[in-house]
Amino acid sequence: MLPTAGASDYATDPGWNHPLAGERPAKDFRGRYPVLTRSMREGYVMSVTPYNVVEYGTPVLGKFNRQVYWMVPVTFAPGKHALNEQSRVRYSPSRLSTDAYACVRNGRVEYWIYKDSKSLIR
Repeated sequence: MLPTAGASDYATDPGWNHPLAGERPAKDFRGRYPVLTRSMREGYVMSVTPYNVVEYGTPVLGKFNRQVYWMVPVTFAPGKHALNEQSRVRYSPSRLSTDAYACVRNGRVEYWIYKDSKSLIR
């Protein structure tokens, strides 16, 4: 069951702390989620980097591996590992992209999973 978007206060109030998932992730002034960027830079996921992310979505509550998480949707361009900040602007969103979720709980990304298959991203 993933994700569970609805009219609950957890999904709509940006300052809300869920008793099981913790504080809802917030975007910085660049439109990125610092908790996700930190996870990418520390090497917890190799396929998703700050430079190949096309778009970040709005966190919703969901379940994965029988745990409640803030599921942050991320669209990224696979195979663009060596991109730098200058080449990122040349990427066209119309090219092949992949949808994923970052499973965030208590201010930490615990899993990166593909949206459709729910399998782990390495």
